[in-house]
Amino acid sequence: MPVKPRRLKEGSVVAVISPSLAGPYIFPKVYQHGVSVLRDELGLEVVEMEHTRRPNYLMRLNPHLRGQDINDAFMDPGIDAIIATIGGDDSVRVLPHLRIQDIIERPKVLMGFSDTTTLLTYLAYKGMVTFYGPTVMAGISQIRHYPRSLEHLREMLFHPSAEHTYRPSPSYSEGYPDWSLDSSVGSISRKKRAPRWKVLQGEGRAEGTLFGGCIEVMEVLKGTRFWPPHTFWKDKVLFMEATEQMTSLTRLKQIMRNYGTMEVFENISALLFGRWRGYTSQQRREVERIIVRTVTEEFGRSDLPIIMNMDFGHTDPQMILPLGVRAEVDPTGPTLTLKESPLL
Repeated sequence: MPVKPRRLKEGSVVAVISPSLAGPYIFPKVYQHGVSVLRDELGLEVVEMEHTRRPNYLMRLNPHLRGQDINDAFMDPGIDAIIATIGGDDSVRVLPHLRIQDIIERPKVLMGFSDTTTLLTYLAYKGMVTFYGPTVMAGISQIRHYPRSLEHLREMLFHPSAEHTYRPSPSYSEGYPDWSLDSSVGSISRKKRAPRWKVLQGEGRAEGTLFGGCIEVMEVLKGTRFWPPHTFWKDKVLFMEATEQMTSLTRLKQIMRNYGTMEVFENISALLFGRWRGYTSQQRREVERIIVRTVTEEFGRSDLPIIMNMDFGHTDPQMILPLGVRAEVDPTGPTLTLKESPLL
């Protein structure tokens, strides 16, 4: 059984951490706006850790300081939840500094996406439910543009149910206006009609435990002690999404082939992908061909349900996906349904 944190309530204390990029130091107004959303819209008390706002050069040279903030947040009995300020590219350097057993024994809501994948997947692999969802600066700061997304955040973290079916958003946006401009604070790029969730293959319902994150970040973890062993992958619902850096088609093919060689496709029960930010329609079609060709032709999983264009990752709005929780994938909808509450 996974170790589950307790649900939040009005007045709960949330610590904001910077495990990767020193975003609050670089773009303080975007950060402060996100903090105001947590306070004003959700009724949370927000506290900063010692190094949340420290400059980037200091944080990059001292990953142990970032690890210290994470450890301190988990050890502090007055803190109920922890949310990353933003992603970055080197949070993997923080993992050796975590007091992993102490953290697992004191489960708390931990949420972020992108480079926070390192923390979320490592702790989920070790047995604690974690949450792939918006960060303070990317997603929460802009969430007022998507009222349903704000309600979804409340549903997932404050009022989780024993069963929850995700709903696709009719619109989405990619990225944000220039954060160096005051006029961009809390703003989103132009909304577009959201592509439908697309079933590439699979017919019957599949059930398994959610696990996944950012494709590029998970590549950094493979082969390390922070990555799950072969036996871990049985009956997992694996979800993946790519960054705004736009992974090349050649690289994507290599990554998919690597998962197949590791016998991940052989063991998982379903495969989910977020929206492909920045890709043209032609590039998205080629992405789909690569995925199906690799999974089906090269590794023989023509029965594996695969769904594309789902509402998580580097576009808004963002679904919140709890790693370590049982979920059902139904290609006929298509639908994704949590089969248990992620929180106590």
